[in-house]
Amino acid sequence: MARRPLHDEDVRRCLAAAVDLAGGQSAWAARHGLTQSYVAKLVLGRREISPRVLSALGLRALPRAYEPTEPRP
Repeated sequence: MARRPLHDEDVRRCLAAAVDLAGGQSAWAARHGLTQSYVAKLVLGRREISPRVLSALGLRALPRAYEPTEPRP
């Protein structure tokens, strides 16, 4: 079964679940050397997801791909 890439909202849901399992934002933040306020902003979508947070969740960023909408002349 092929795995689909996760989008930002999927990662935020993963983070929220990890925070719940850790016992709250403060506990998860302390375990990963972050502040509770930073974790709260991540969960709410007010901050970009950093490589450090991805690593803590066992995820990695994939490169984005782009393609032209029209053929070039």
